[in-house]
Amino acid sequence: MKPLLVFALTALGLAACGTRPQDCPRADVFCAGLVTASGGIDEGLNQQAWLGMLAARASGSVDRTDYIETVDPRDRLKNIASLAEAGYDVIVTVGFSIGAETRAAAGQFPGVRLIGLDQPQADAPDNFTAVLFHEDRGGFLAGALAAMITRTRRVGAVCEEEFIDSVRRYCEGFRAGGLYVDPGLHLEIAYRNGPSENLFNDRDWGRGTALQLVHSGADVLFAAGGGTAEAALEAGAGEGIFVIGTEYDLYAGGSVISSRLLSSSIKLVQPEVEELLMLAASGRLDGTPAFGSMDLAPFHETDSLVPAEVAERLAAIRQGLESGSIRTEVPYNPP
Repeated sequence: MKPLLVFALTALGLAACGTRPQDCPRADVFCAGLVTASGGIDEGLNQQAWLGMLAARASGSVDRTDYIETVDPRDRLKNIASLAEAGYDVIVTVGFSIGAETRAAAGQFPGVRLIGLDQPQADAPDNFTAVLFHEDRGGFLAGALAAMITRTRRVGAVCEEEFIDSVRRYCEGFRAGGLYVDPGLHLEIAYRNGPSENLFNDRDWGRGTALQLVHSGADVLFAAGGGTAEAALEAGAGEGIFVIGTEYDLYAGGSVISSRLLSSSIKLVQPEVEELLMLAASGRLDGTPAFGSMDLAPFHETDSLVPAEVAERLAAIRQGLESGSIRTEVPYNPP
């Protein structure tokens, strides 16, 4: 295998300067590219996906890894096409909001394998592989943790619109996990029902709803849904209660909630991306959806406040969720 060449492409550099790798069209060089729906490669699920790609390169499955950070959402399809036209064998896209563009690219470039994180697609082309997660299991673990930590036996969740399937699974999973541990738990879930232009970024509603839950006695707060959830967690932490996040380990970003962050319900994106790239490189990746695992992030600064028996019970619950001996009873309803 030839020496590895690794560099990062930006959307601006690729479009304006016409920078294109010369080796990816070669049959003996396997290239993998990543396109973000928005945001940088060093944050959230984008970062976890990129780390999975780097791990695949380090293992020798992939010869070359590059990425494009999407600045303007209107450029998503163009960014994917740039990599496809440059001869990349597989392209990973990150996020629900880039799903339509990923599907379009799969149809436009049938010889390229597309992997879409958090992009459920009905009747997708054979060269598209969706990476999905049972968010209800992650929510269940968070609810179980909240029920074991609360002193008031009152916990709450601030959630984006209920019609968003992943959000509903997180939050109904949280309900199920909390009541599994303590059937008498007072658990309140608030779903946003507001202007569509504020979807995933209704910070005023998130903050205000969190404060209402805190003032009603909740001492542990769970939140799911982008900036809406972020504002809720910040408000809860500001009031001195414990908070639990979603998607990725919020502590890693140096968040203001760090000292009150119990944990985060996380998607194990990195190992899933690494495995799928290995399958793609060996020609064994088909269009069957892949389901990644869920877990709780480390307790970090609150570790000393979580008794060993709580951690042990959470580990047993996670095992039960994986084996099917514990069921969340939250249906998975992809579009």
